[in-house]
Amino acid sequence: MKHLGITSVLLVLTAFTPSPHGWAPAYGDIHAASITPTDVHREVQAVADHIEAIRFYMGSPTTGRASIDIQDAAPHEAIYLASTLFQKVNRLSYELIREVKNEPQNPVGDIAPEDVMQIVQTANQSLAEIVDILGLVVTPSAPHQDQAITPTDVCKEVIQLNRQINLLLEKKDLPADTYQELTRAIGFAARIRSQWPGERIPPPPALQPGKRPADVYRRLIQHHRMVQKIAHRSNIKVLQVEATEEVIAAATPGDVNDLASLISADLAHIDQKLTGPSTPKPHRYPGRMVPSDVYQRAGILGTQLAQILAHEAIESPRDSKDPRP
Repeated sequence: MKHLGITSVLLVLTAFTPSPHGWAPAYGDIHAASITPTDVHREVQAVADHIEAIRFYMGSPTTGRASIDIQDAAPHEAIYLASTLFQKVNRLSYELIREVKNEPQNPVGDIAPEDVMQIVQTANQSLAEIVDILGLVVTPSAPHQDQAITPTDVCKEVIQLNRQINLLLEKKDLPADTYQELTRAIGFAARIRSQWPGERIPPPPALQPGKRPADVYRRLIQHHRMVQKIAHRSNIKVLQVEATEEVIAAATPGDVNDLASLISADLAHIDQKLTGPSTPKPHRYPGRMVPSDVYQRAGILGTQLAQILAHEAIESPRDSKDPRP
């Protein structure tokens, strides 16, 4: 997305200059190779402080804690959630001050904490600009005392921020956003599926009208379990996702989009391990969609995953070790 004004350019040049109102990115001076999940988590906390100042100014409600349970996350999953956060912040920035930023380009290949940090910092810069222009005062949260921060902790906090910032947006998450994310996931699944004869992308199932976000969320939970089985057969580690029926029933379009992002992240990771790094092609925004359209799109992905699981265990031609950072 192109910059809409000179302010955005100046932000890049002054990204690490202290602000009289908000916080500049907290860890801009750390050498990239030394960045840990703890550093990323602290930057996420700074993002949360900015969002809270804006939320209070706007008089918006707070959101409850996300009840979805995730475990064993890695940077490749955190970066997809961070990208979703960045897009929401960009949308909020445009709505409030008519400024947007370019998202840092995701690296090709393995993802490291510094890659996640770059996206979170850029989102934080945008929030700091909003805070400065509105003249808000940010109250820093208490530093996190636990030094044993993992990518799972980062993912959980980013999911929570995605839910909170969605309450601040005039243009909230829409089914079309998830439809576009699932299109990306279908592309990764097609590359994995291409190891065997047959259609890489099957035709869509029949459209079922009347679906709700909870229906899509339930289907995506099932799909992620299939992704887990594919990863397990290939000796590749991906995160664990669980949600109670109560959580599923209360799912919002934003929750569905976050789950779709995690599925894309894990399929991209499996694809990279099995077929090599790739750069996904950008997909055209599909226009207005309803949950039934997204449910149908998810059906294509489900067929792909079932076809992959129908084959023998997948053996990666490259080193299958996937160490946790």
